[in-house]
Amino acid sequence: MKYGYIIGVCSVVLASLVVGCGDRPITVREACNFDPTMCSDLNQDNWCNAERRQLILTRYSHKMNPSAESKYYLLKDLQNYSQCIELASAIEHKKLKEKQSHRIEAYINSLRNIEKRAQETRQSEHPLLLYWHWANRNNQAALKRLLALEGAPIMQTSELQFALATYYAKENTDKMLAYLYRALQLYQPGQRFNVEIPESLATYYLNQGSVDKAYVWSLVAVNFKSKVLDVEQLDDIFTQPDERKKQLRDIADRLTDRITEGRFNLRPDWSVPTN
Repeated sequence: MKYGYIIGVCSVVLASLVVGCGDRPITVREACNFDPTMCSDLNQDNWCNAERRQLILTRYSHKMNPSAESKYYLLKDLQNYSQCIELASAIEHKKLKEKQSHRIEAYINSLRNIEKRAQETRQSEHPLLLYWHWANRNNQAALKRLLALEGAPIMQTSELQFALATYYAKENTDKMLAYLYRALQLYQPGQRFNVEIPESLATYYLNQGSVDKAYVWSLVAVNFKSKVLDVEQLDDIFTQPDERKKQLRDIADRLTDRITEGRFNLRPDWSVPTN
C-alpha cells in the first residue's frame, strides 16, 4: 500500500468523523490543521489550556455533525473559555505585553461568538437550548417551554435531568435530588459527563449536615476532575478520622466506577432497585 493512499484515507476520516486516523480521537493539532479558523481567534499561550482544548474539539464536532445538542455544548464551552480567558486577560505580562493583548483580544472574540450563537439559537425549541437561554439569558418563555417537556421522553438524558435539577434547586429540593440521581443513572460511557452533578450533590449534603455523603460526592467530583474541589481542600473541610475517610474514599471510588461504566443505580436514599 502506498503512503499517499494512507494519507488520503486519513483525510477522508478527518473530514467525515470526529476521530483521527485509525479511529482514535482527533487531536487539537489535527483539528486546527483541518480548519485553522477553529483556533485562530483563541489565545496561543498556555493560559486556559483545558478550556481552549475542549472548545476546539467541540467546534470540530459541531462542524462535522451539526445538531441542536452540539450547538448547546458549543455555547457551554464558549462560556467556560470566556470566563477563563477573562481572568487571564487581567493578568499583566511584564515582559511581553503582546501576550496580554492577545488574551484580551481572545476574550472579546469569545463574547462576540457567544452572542452570535445565542442569537442563532434563541428561537430553538430543543430542550437543551431552552435550558441554556433560561439559565444564561433569564429567558422565562424558554423556561416555560422547557418545563412543559418535563415528563417527555426527550428529557431522559443525563444533561437534561441536570437541567431540571437546577430549576428545582430553589423550588423543590426533593425533586432536585431525584433529578440529580436520575442524571447519574442515565449517563452512558462515551457521553460528556457534567461534573456539576456530583458537585451539586456534595453541596446539598453539606448543607443538610450529612457530612459523610458530602465527603463522598466531593471525592467523586474530584475523580471527575472538578475545577472547584481538590483533595487537600477536602481534608481541610472534613475532619472525620482517617479510618473513616478511607472507607468513604473506597465508596467514592466504587461510585465513580459505576458512573463511568454506566452502571450507577443508587436512589437518593442510597437504596438500589431490587428487580
